[in-house]
Amino acid sequence: MNPFKAFLFLVLNLILFTTINAQSNTVPEVKGWYFRAVSGYPISVTFEPVVLFKNGTYLEATEAPLEEINFSESKKNDANLWGTWKRNDDLFTLTNHEGKSREYNLDSGNWFPAFPFDRSITLKGTYEKISGGNFGNGLYSLFKSEIVFLDSSHFTQAKESGITSYGSSAWKNSKDSGTYSIDKNTITFTYNDGRTMRLSFAIGAEGDNVINTDMIFIGGKTYVIE
Repeated sequence: MNPFKAFLFLVLNLILFTTINAQSNTVPEVKGWYFRAVSGYPISVTFEPVVLFKNGTYLEATEAPLEEINFSESKKNDANLWGTWKRNDDLFTLTNHEGKSREYNLDSGNWFPAFPFDRSITLKGTYEKISGGNFGNGLYSLFKSEIVFLDSSHFTQAKESGITSYGSSAWKNSKDSGTYSIDKNTITFTYNDGRTMRLSFAIGAEGDNVINTDMIFIGGKTYVIE
């Protein structure tokens, strides 16, 4: 092949690859964040945040902020997190990737709006997330994550996890601290040891449209104030 044509071919393919990759990482326009009540063993009731996009799809929020998700890869590798949604007044119908639909109503107590952070909101105090339970055969597990927002930019974090079985137990504890910043639905933790972690973020609601900072969602997980 002519050297010039070979070079041109390489450049065009690079441009095409860059364009496709950029498109796959483009965040679809968001209609709103919500959270729903879910049930399951061993925890009876918990909450999970859901992002509704204007194109009629939804995504169960995970650890990663939206701007860091490769949507093409996510739809292929994490299809169970995706589905479609429709709204009729206060009734929301979500259909998962298997075609199973479930209805949620803003007046039913199982579906609430979630809010992004803005500078009028103050986070201060201790938030915790506890999970685990009895898994049968004498096996119990516990995981507790505690985040203390000291002020508008500093935090401490403690984690405790353990397993007990037939009188024996194993526990692990860790403590960290550093600074944090929140930009709408993304929270960034910068630890004193130099690590940085960016996670999805949302704030809960009381009723159908009132911000309630007693419940927040970090990395797709529910934290409640002590």
